[in-house]
Amino acid sequence: MRPSCRAPRLAPGALVVLLAAAATAPAQETLALARLSLVERKVELSKKGATWHTAVEGGPLHIGEAVRTGPDAVARLELPWMALTLGPGSTLRFPDAILLSASLESGRALVETGGHEALKIVTAEAEVRGQGRAVIRRQGQETLVTCLAGRFFVQGGESTVSLAAGRGTVVRSGRPPTAPEDVPAPPSVGLWPGKDPVYVVPGEPLDLRWNGDAAGYQLELLPVGSDVVLVQRDVTASPARIEVPWEGAFRWRVSARSARGLEGLPSEDGLIAVDAK
Repeated sequence: MRPSCRAPRLAPGALVVLLAAAATAPAQETLALARLSLVERKVELSKKGATWHTAVEGGPLHIGEAVRTGPDAVARLELPWMALTLGPGSTLRFPDAILLSASLESGRALVETGGHEALKIVTAEAEVRGQGRAVIRRQGQETLVTCLAGRFFVQGGESTVSLAAGRGTVVRSGRPPTAPEDVPAPPSVGLWPGKDPVYVVPGEPLDLRWNGDAAGYQLELLPVGSDVVLVQRDVTASPARIEVPWEGAFRWRVSARSARGLEGLPSEDGLIAVDAK
């Protein structure tokens, strides 16, 4: 099982120092802004205009660099005051600019902060900032944002909406954000495995099940006692087959997605025990 991985808190004034460092660093140097604390399957890094190369778990991510995940990959980026988890098929870049931000070019990013405001996340359609936990998706020419905890602000053009937990918005190209709306309720019936863990050996196929008729769903697998997402997958319906390659105790959860693509709050955890013996 992979070790737990949590982002440290940002000391007072540290963000100001980071901004100053980014503005005054010599041209031949770049600021190591984040660390790749988790690299699962094919994850790559690139500087602007450069070729993509294989990312290394534990390695730094600098201003001006981008990270992208393969079709079944996950990457976790830790900054001093927050963490970003990229799902499969995602591309995120840290633009070389005076003010720090992260640009989500495609895919899904889970944003998690402690007691500090998140780094601004920018897409072609929107800007997202706030504190807590949020899911940001960019698909086609629209950005979808769900607030899972805390409060986030989503700007599109000259308009800004505020999202509390359990609310979401969609920003289409050239339009303001839609009015905040309730996101789908979590699946609550028929979850299997549930509170009683199911035992499997590493790599053994396991069909996760739940009841529901949503337009789509999102699955996550995490270690017990950790918030680090090891597997993230979009699926159309139950059941969904996974294979856990690591030994240990794990938890899984599922979220419904609305017809327009907004992700809902996660279900209760189900338990999986993986043991080679």
